[in-house]
Amino acid sequence: MRPIDPRPLANKLQSIPPFYVMEVVRIAEELESKGVDVIHLEVGEPDFSTSSSVIERACIALQAGKTRYTDARGIQALRDALSTWYKAQGLDVSARRIQITVGASAGLLLASAATTNPGEGVLMADPTYPCNPRFVEVVGGQVHWIETDISSRFQPTCEALELEAKASDRTLMLAHPANPTGQAVPSAELERMIQWCLETNRHLIVDEIYQSLSFNDALDSSLAISDQHFVVGSFSKYFNMTGWRLGWLVIPEYALEATQRLAQHLFICPTSFAQEAALSCFESDALEEAEMHRRELKERRDLLIPRLEAMGFKIAAEPDGAFYVFADASGVTDDSKQFCADLIRRTGVAITPGIDFSKSLPPTWIRIAYTQPEDRLLEALDRMARFIHD
Repeated sequence: MRPIDPRPLANKLQSIPPFYVMEVVRIAEELESKGVDVIHLEVGEPDFSTSSSVIERACIALQAGKTRYTDARGIQALRDALSTWYKAQGLDVSARRIQITVGASAGLLLASAATTNPGEGVLMADPTYPCNPRFVEVVGGQVHWIETDISSRFQPTCEALELEAKASDRTLMLAHPANPTGQAVPSAELERMIQWCLETNRHLIVDEIYQSLSFNDALDSSLAISDQHFVVGSFSKYFNMTGWRLGWLVIPEYALEATQRLAQHLFICPTSFAQEAALSCFESDALEEAEMHRRELKERRDLLIPRLEAMGFKIAAEPDGAFYVFADASGVTDDSKQFCADLIRRTGVAITPGIDFSKSLPPTWIRIAYTQPEDRLLEALDRMARFIHD
C-alpha cells in the first residue's frame, strides 16, 4: 500500500510547547525500571489517598447501577452539598450557579470558551500553570502575559493591568493561590482587580483549586468580594481525588444559561459514580481528614524552606498555600533544566524546572512539590545537599 502523506494538523498545535517536566518523569521511569529509588517531588499530586468513605460510596454507587448519564450540570445533591459547604464559609453561592465539571481543567476550558472570542486577549500572570494558556488558545483567544516578580508575590496588580491592558483584552484570569508559586492574591489587590473588571466590563476567571489548601486562615475566596465572576474549584487537591477527574465552576448570573448550555455540548455530563462518591467529601470524617492533611502540608512547607535556603536556594516569600515551593536556584545553577536532569540522574530526586511556568523569568527557577512524607522529604534534602556540595 502506498504511504499516505501526513495531513496537516491545526496551526495552533505548532505553538504548544512541551512539558519540560515530562523529561524528568521519563528519566524517573527509566531509573525506577532499573531499581533506583526515586523521590517524586516533580508532579503536582498529593501523596494522600482518597478518603475511605469516598471510595466506599463509589463502590456502593457502582453496585447500585449509578453508571448512567446525569444532568449536564451535575447531580443536584452534589451541587447542594457544595452550596452548603460555601455557606459554612460565610458565602452565599446558590446551587443553581454551580456546574459540576470533568476536573477543574474542564471548568477552566468552559469559562474560557464562554468568555473569549477568537482574537480577543486574556490577561494572565507570568509565571502560571502551563495548561492555563492552552485553554485560551484552543478557543481562539490570545494570552496577554503580565510579567510579575516577587514584589507582587508573582501576581498581577491593578496598576499593571491599567497600564498594560488593551481594548482587545476582554478577560482576566487569576489563580488564588497559584501554581507554581503557592502565592495568593493579596486581599486588597484582589478587591481592586475585581472592581476594575466590573468597571471596564471585563470578564474575570479565578482559579481557586488550591484555596482550601491555604495556610492562612484569613485567605478568603474571591466570592467573598463579588459574585460577578467565574470561580473554578476542584476535588483533586484538598479532597485528594486527582484521578477521579471532578471539579466545579461557579458561574455568575449574567453567564449562567449560556455557559450551562455550552457544557451540555462539550461534556454531556461529569462521571456519574464519581459525583456520587464526592458526596462523602462533605461528611465530618472526610472533612477532618482533609484538614489534617492541610496542616501536615504546612508542616512540610516549614520543614523544607529553611533547608533549601541553607543550600543556596532563594525563597523570597513563604507560599500561602498549595504544596509547592518556587525557588530561585541561581545560587547553585544557571540552567535549572540541566540541573533538574542531572539531579535526578545522580540522586534520584525529581523536581521541576521553572521553564515550564514562565516565559520571562531567568532560567534558574525550580518548583519543588512537597508531596512526600517527612522522612522522604528529609532524604531528598540530604541527597540534594550532597549533590550541590560535591
